[in-house]
Amino acid sequence: MLRLASILCVSFVACLPCLAQAQERRLPELSANLDALLNFAELWQWGPESFEKNYVLKLEDQEKQQKAPQFEWVSASKDRARFSRHMFSNAETNLTMFGGSIKVEEAILEFVNGKAARATISFYNRGDSGDIEVKEFDRIFKVIGQNLGQVTKAAPKKQLMSANAALPVTGWMWSAPTGIALLEYNEYNTPGKVTKPEFLRLKLAAPNQADWSMGKLAVGVQRMELLQRVKKTAEGDVYISGVPMVDQGQKGYCVAASCQRLFEYMRIPCDQHEMAKLVSVDAESGASIMVMQKSLAKIDSAFKVTFKPLVNPELYYSAGRKRRVSEKEFLSLIKENVEKGVPLLWGLSLGEKPEEPPLPGGGQVSGGHMRMVIGYNLAKNQVLFTDSWGAGHELKRMALLDAYDVTMGLYSMAPRGF
Repeated sequence: MLRLASILCVSFVACLPCLAQAQERRLPELSANLDALLNFAELWQWGPESFEKNYVLKLEDQEKQQKAPQFEWVSASKDRARFSRHMFSNAETNLTMFGGSIKVEEAILEFVNGKAARATISFYNRGDSGDIEVKEFDRIFKVIGQNLGQVTKAAPKKQLMSANAALPVTGWMWSAPTGIALLEYNEYNTPGKVTKPEFLRLKLAAPNQADWSMGKLAVGVQRMELLQRVKKTAEGDVYISGVPMVDQGQKGYCVAASCQRLFEYMRIPCDQHEMAKLVSVDAESGASIMVMQKSLAKIDSAFKVTFKPLVNPELYYSAGRKRRVSEKEFLSLIKENVEKGVPLLWGLSLGEKPEEPPLPGGGQVSGGHMRMVIGYNLAKNQVLFTDSWGAGHELKRMALLDAYDVTMGLYSMAPRGF
């Protein structure tokens, strides 16, 4: 049986170094080789059950964990799986590819209609990995490129990237009958702009699943499509469906993760690591509500979206902690945007009011946080929202007046013209 929790102190006379050594001995070896994601002939045939036979799932009940876990489902519907070097706070998972020669920070595998369809592998992002020497970054890039050529039996072509990019991005694409690979990295050593490597990621797609996320220029989401995502239930729920789940993991990336989810929903390419760099979010401490707002305001020009503070914390604090919107206006703002199919970014003070389901015992339970408001229920006087904490956090509830009380900021971010 595997236990990742800290060992309980059973004797006050035990020395701290001894306890630390005991902890190290108890921690399992966590590792996963992800080369199976390069076997396109088999990968695109995998469903969730096949995937679980090839890699070990992290169980909610650690008492039942018989083998060292390698991945976790990000969504309860099992349409997105996540490998992460930081799956646990007290132990790292050794993720590798290309015969163990290259380390991996994180990998996401997406399923469409019950089959593996796309994958995103992060080899390096400065927020998680720290600074890297340019020479080492170039070496990793070359090794990956050489291996992709052997896997696909194709020569790479430079990819025209979308104009909606947070950082200047270069992409190289390998196209084969069995699948498509796109290797992306930020342009560094650019005078006056970016001076160091920020990320290196690989995107994989089945031949019929290479969409806007693979760097293709896209017209973006249309109004009618967003309206079709608004669902209503007999119990009175009105909510937006189809918002992708992103797990911010152990980091204070609630702003970056929420923005990634919103932008994926709007078909705007970005990931939380790239977004974290743009909005100046510290991976350990997250962001205060004032920093959140100033950071979000930077995004509209970079991504060609319109940012609008609906509840402005600057006005809130300058008015002696009195909101410039009433409870009625608060609900009206939510209804107006939800009925258009536009999720709202919600900055709040966490843990002050009850919510359904309750906050998880092992996660963040207080302080500033960012969520997404995705619905309402007038019959029950509830606000419906989602957290960027993975499976089980797709649709949650709070009483309307409680949500109003804890709100510090409420924002819309939508394509221009919406």
